[in-house]
Amino acid sequence: MARSSAARSVRKLAASALKHAFLIVMALVSIYPVLWVVSIAFTPGEALGNPNLFLGLFPIPSSFTLDHFTSILKLQVVVGSNFPVWIRNSTIITVSSVVGALLLTLPAGYAFSRRRFRGQEASMFSFLLPTMFPGVVTIIPQFLLFSTLGLVDTYFAVIIPYMVGSLSLSIFIMKSAFDSIPREIDEAAMIDGAGEFRIFTRMLLPLTLPSIATVALWAFMGSWLDWALAHVMLESNSLWTLPLALYAFLQPNYTYYGSFSALSLVMAIPVFVVFLVFQKYLVTGLTAGSVKG
Repeated sequence: MARSSAARSVRKLAASALKHAFLIVMALVSIYPVLWVVSIAFTPGEALGNPNLFLGLFPIPSSFTLDHFTSILKLQVVVGSNFPVWIRNSTIITVSSVVGALLLTLPAGYAFSRRRFRGQEASMFSFLLPTMFPGVVTIIPQFLLFSTLGLVDTYFAVIIPYMVGSLSLSIFIMKSAFDSIPREIDEAAMIDGAGEFRIFTRMLLPLTLPSIATVALWAFMGSWLDWALAHVMLESNSLWTLPLALYAFLQPNYTYYGSFSALSLVMAIPVFVVFLVFQKYLVTGLTAGSVKG
């Protein structure tokens, strides 16, 4: 009996060691390209150069500089616009997309959870349809539509698709979150004289904050990091977002690797901060309503 218990402990320990070894390898594989970007961003010159390799594998700058970060703040010759313009455009588009997505998603999730109406199942299925096709497939039809409406090369040409594009998953997340809240709360509030709008805003929304944070994060990632749709819809340099400016450093005859890497890190900072702030809500929001007692 003792020998069998010891054997099980050894197998469990070996399985745990293999699992952690696998996770460490996968983490290194994911982080390795980022290490090169960081090394190039802090290495003088716009070429890839020859950074030092720590342990013959991990790149470190041969000499340290902040020139690339200071240069992107005033660089205009290469791309025809400047850093404040990119930040302004990305901020306006991202904030508008996140707010618009929440204004659409929260009432929709509430309606699908608390109401019963004809065509409800078909409507829910229709929100799944866009997820069955790559997002790139819809860019040309969207361009033709917005071109007909005269909205190409405006903020609306990207804000509206970003808002709608995040609805597929977001509505399901919010519906599950509202489903996990007992209906008895609504009924008790109605007995006390509260109206439906007050119940929705004062009672249900505070209880679904993790899911709301997840929806906002989903919309933020889709609009802050998108390049394909913005590349088609935004023609003027004055409307460029950070991803478009990043791509502009890749010229046909020469690539500005240093500035490219520096701007990549600057773009990653808001994403890192948002994930750091909302990470405790992310898993909770994605799994809300998956288990009911």
